Amino acid sequence: MKILHLATDDKFLDHALPVFEAVYPNSNEAIVFSSSLKLRYVKSTVSKIIKPRKSYDRSNASMIRNFFESCDVVVFHSFSGGFSGLVRLIPKETPTIWLGWGYDYYDLIDNLSLLLPKTKELKSVLQPITMSMKLRQTVKKLLEKTGIIENKIALIKRFAVFAPVLPSEYQMIKAAVKMEPFPRYVRWNYGTIEDNLVKGFEKETVSGNDILVGNSASFTCNHVESFDVLSQISLNNRKVISPLSYGEVPYREEIEKLGRNYFGDNFFPLRDFIPVEEYIAQIKSCGFVIMNHVRQQAVGNIIIMLYLGARVFLREENPTYRFLADQGVVLSTVQELIREPSLLSSELSEREKLNNRDFVSQYWGREQALINTKSLLSSTVNIKK
Repeated sequence: MKILHLATDDKFLDHALPVFEAVYPNSNEAIVFSSSLKLRYVKSTVSKIIKPRKSYDRSNASMIRNFFESCDVVVFHSFSGGFSGLVRLIPKETPTIWLGWGYDYYDLIDNLSLLLPKTKELKSVLQPITMSMKLRQTVKKLLEKTGIIENKIALIKRFAVFAPVLPSEYQMIKAAVKMEPFPRYVRWNYGTIEDNLVKGFEKETVSGNDILVGNSASFTCNHVESFDVLSQISLNNRKVISPLSYGEVPYREEIEKLGRNYFGDNFFPLRDFIPVEEYIAQIKSCGFVIMNHVRQQAVGNIIIMLYLGARVFLREENPTYRFLADQGVVLSTVQELIREPSLLSSELSEREKLNNRDFVSQYWGREQALINTKSLLSSTVNIKK
């Protein structure tokens, strides 16, 4: 079997390829779409690097079509950006998989506000509309003529399988799209406990009571509201650590200013992208984690901190909270923290920590990842047959 992977320059591809290779050795090739021909995050060997805006050049389109025609399965690692429209180049008989990340499918849900009020206000200040409506319409028409803008829902029909991060998200997106037939659900997740998430920290636990807030310089982290909550609680010189190594630069700079205004020298922004083992070493002092997202996001961070024994706070409307709670994982909501600030000083019991570790170790374990990958490919091929 020959499997072609399409991805952006992101660490998740490095999590995926070894698992696919373990199940189907010497069968995987990857094309990465990146604005730079020198990849920053992907360390795996790839067959081709293409700038997104060059995806539709005649020579690149012809080359990509040849890749498609020579492979048995095409795997999209997320479905957005400069390569999503390439679905139309894939032969109809070639089964195609969409491994969703979150950002690439939440735009399909109407009337879902991912930003809390103060964060929404901050975004309106940092991202003013710079183009007139007439100019925006002109640009849109031009892009439509060149074929770059496609009807995303129409393109989704081309997929045999859709694997979002959480099972519940599949039903959310299917209900929002209202399309039949809709790609079939097959479970698949990025990263394994042993190889990616806590490698080197397998027998360790959190070592302090510092507080981890958010996972990136993204508006959907709702940092402003998280900082507001913390500012009402006596932290007694505990560190507030915020990973801001990727996302939007203006937002990162604003959150750094806000963090220092609230917490002074006790605010520690993590600006640089570093290897996961260094990252875990820096956040291992956090016995408490606040992820104030409305949507599913930061699952990798959440898994790591649950494994290490931290008390994790998620918003009750976040699908990740409901999924984990339904599996028996012990965690709290941000709304509970607002009502009961003492939770920020109440660590989990040893039994609760062990319960959480056991679940994430099984669900995101290497053995389960191999089973999921074999099922993903076999199901996809069988569907198309």
